[in-house]
Amino acid sequence: MTILKLILGGAVAIASAAALPSQSKASEWGCQVLLCLSGDWQGTPSCHPPIYKLIAAMEAPGFNWPTCPQANSSAARFEKYEDCPSGWQAVGSSESDRPSLGQERNICRIAADRLSLPVVFKNNALGGHHGDGSRQVQIEIDGKVVAATIQTAGNDGGHSLGNGPTYYTIPRPMRGKPWFLEYDDANGVRQKSWFNLNMP
Repeated sequence: MTILKLILGGAVAIASAAALPSQSKASEWGCQVLLCLSGDWQGTPSCHPPIYKLIAAMEAPGFNWPTCPQANSSAARFEKYEDCPSGWQAVGSSESDRPSLGQERNICRIAADRLSLPVVFKNNALGGHHGDGSRQVQIEIDGKVVAATIQTAGNDGGHSLGNGPTYYTIPRPMRGKPWFLEYDDANGVRQKSWFNLNMP
């Protein structure tokens, strides 16, 4: 963070001296945004004005993310969900065996024959939604017990009870910091910084 402050402090000064007034303002703001979002902006009062300005600007038509050319920073991107655990596939909650296009992939799924983790059944009765034959279980993943669902798909590729493939599914974890941007550090190495825009 200290090195980045020095880089961006110099970048702002260079931008102010070398660029046209409108470009200078945009560059300075972009560097302020990068500096603040790569650290704890909510806990840094001096970061509140540039980030509040950013949040307000995002609502305007034709908004372009402010960048810091001196740090070769990118526009921010948004990834709502964490990656699924190793070996699990991200799918939509209503997908069949063939992932469909344009559907939010909010579920992690793994074939039962690929699961080597211990499974604890909550009860012996079939349950689940809409009589689909699913059962609620608990799986230990990375030392944590996670609620999961086991279900055997129908031969038609849907989720009706049948003798097709059996899967375990878990909700895909949501990121606490779903936004990220990339920039070059002092050594020219590309870095990725995750953040959220929750108001303090």
